[in-house]
Amino acid sequence: MTGLLGACSVGPHYRPEHVALPGHYHEDEASDKDFRPQELVQWWQQFHDPILDRLILLVFDANHDIRATAQRVLVAHALRDIEASQWYPQIDFSSQNGDLMKSTSLSNAMPHIDELPRDPHASMLSYGFGASWQIDLFGRIGHQVDARDKIIAQAQENRHAIMLTVLAEIARNYMTLRGTQHRLAIIDQHIVTAGHLHDRAIRLQQAGVGNTLHVAQTASLLHAQQSQRAVLCKTISQSMHALEILVGRLPGDLRTELASTLPLPHVPPAPETLPVRLLRHRPDIRRAERAYAQAMDDIGTEVAGMYPDLVLPLTYNPNASTFSQLFAAGAQAWQALAMTSLPLGHGGQQQARVRSAQAIAEAGRLKYHQQILTALREVEDAIVAWNGKKTHVSLLHQAARQSRLANQRSRRLYEAGISDLLNVLETEQSALRAEDTELCAHIDWLHRTVDLHVALGSGWESRS
Repeated sequence: MTGLLGACSVGPHYRPEHVALPGHYHEDEASDKDFRPQELVQWWQQFHDPILDRLILLVFDANHDIRATAQRVLVAHALRDIEASQWYPQIDFSSQNGDLMKSTSLSNAMPHIDELPRDPHASMLSYGFGASWQIDLFGRIGHQVDARDKIIAQAQENRHAIMLTVLAEIARNYMTLRGTQHRLAIIDQHIVTAGHLHDRAIRLQQAGVGNTLHVAQTASLLHAQQSQRAVLCKTISQSMHALEILVGRLPGDLRTELASTLPLPHVPPAPETLPVRLLRHRPDIRRAERAYAQAMDDIGTEVAGMYPDLVLPLTYNPNASTFSQLFAAGAQAWQALAMTSLPLGHGGQQQARVRSAQAIAEAGRLKYHQQILTALREVEDAIVAWNGKKTHVSLLHQAARQSRLANQRSRRLYEAGISDLLNVLETEQSALRAEDTELCAHIDWLHRTVDLHVALGSGWESRS
């Protein structure tokens, strides 16, 4: 029925917008491997960390932001059904019963019949049905319903975008937690070493072969490292709290599970042979495309407003003073009309509405194109960042290894009386700085891996 009534639909209809995409990413290295989409759908599994996998499952089921967006999708469906209800007759029932009293003080209020005045008091019983049917001759309602369908799709893509954001936050916070725990373990080792140096300096000073300068220098090193430890402990607690809130738990609920220092998640290789067409899978691009489609339907709604509007009002409303009379032929009252309205002169208001809708649609089309360009840039940047961080971590690993060797050798020379304490303190600080910098870079490399998958728009489809 709705298809028949919309046969005379006016206004433009959306057609998928064609956007030319490059054949491949400029920064993507060519590979002969076949693309395997499952690598992107559940990309977190490539880190080979069962606790991270479990947190991801908890996020899908318990995160309040994700659950709230699901409710917004239901709201969009309900609003669409409200618009679609205009296609059908609107039927209402009403009834009245009670007493009426008319004034007798007005000279013409009570007409006389055969010189006998009528009783000013009356009882009234009434019931009725009212129906109104708006015939969608020119597709105004159809365009409104189609626009609501596009809004539903946008709400779904908003939900997908929130899912992608929460997934990335879980992964980043988990990697920060594990990396910081390893940083804490390293600085604890250096604190032990600094404590030994400080104790040695005190003993030498008490034995008369050392001096207060060495005691002050070793104390400074020890206190500096202890202060760094306090900062790392704060970061660990904050990362735990973030993870707990993301999975819908109270702060402290997962501390037992997360407190143990476990190996850092494995850094997977970058996805091979990434087809550029996958960009259309990103929630933000899909949302922009649906927004443009909605704007086209809004044009149709405004154009249909320039054409006649046909409404069929029907009423059935019997009236009587007693129940026995209510169903008599004389008490029956009804009305059946066909009402047509056409805007003739409103100072160009409707034409202005059409122009406004057209401009909004064109802006939506341009935004859709810009969203694709932005996504291309984000993927290219993510590939560059991942490759650059891989090289960076490799070089820092070599630097940290050499710094540890230098620190070990300087301590041996100092203990043998060949080198002075200043050299030991310098190599100790250098080794700690190199090891901490390497770990920070490794954490950042893990984050860049997550960023790459976010740029590709992957992950939400696993539980859409």
